[in-house]
Amino acid sequence: MWIGYSIASHTAKKIIKTTIIQSSKPIRHIDDPLKLKKKEILWIDTLNFPKGNELRHPKYGYLGYRRNFVAYFDTDIEVPKDVYVDFIIYSDDGFRLTLDSKKIMEYPKDRPFQKSEKIVKLTRGKHHLRIKYFQGYGQLGIVGYYGLGSTPSDAKRSKKHYIGEDSWGMEFVEHP
Repeated sequence: MWIGYSIASHTAKKIIKTTIIQSSKPIRHIDDPLKLKKKEILWIDTLNFPKGNELRHPKYGYLGYRRNFVAYFDTDIEVPKDVYVDFIIYSDDGFRLTLDSKKIMEYPKDRPFQKSEKIVKLTRGKHHLRIKYFQGYGQLGIVGYYGLGSTPSDAKRSKKHYIGEDSWGMEFVEHP
């Protein structure tokens, strides 16, 4: 409980709601059923959990999770005009990215820390972004980036920002 309080109390803005569910049984696929062992809700500023042996954020430190857990990362974004977005997710193990409840990309099984990428067009307005991540065993990590452009190729070549970090064409909405 202290970890959750510590992170919540030191985050200046509540940008990404992070729900971590520890399972007492093994997880090998993004949709495996969980047997609840522990559940924790934290707020983080960026989706940046580098490759390692324990879930760790550069700003908040080690969180105590090593295997058999699922994390949901939820945030709302505002885009002032239609824009192409290049989403890049590095994960070990699997993940699923959805926008407004529509699946955009996923890697549903175990894998070493690898890159997945997808360019999508977002329309002007507010959107809900959710990333479901699972960790089975061994190494772990999830890091998310995005880039923006007026065309898909512009988005692919653009400067990349961490998911959670505002840019010229995307603002992450703080939650009360």
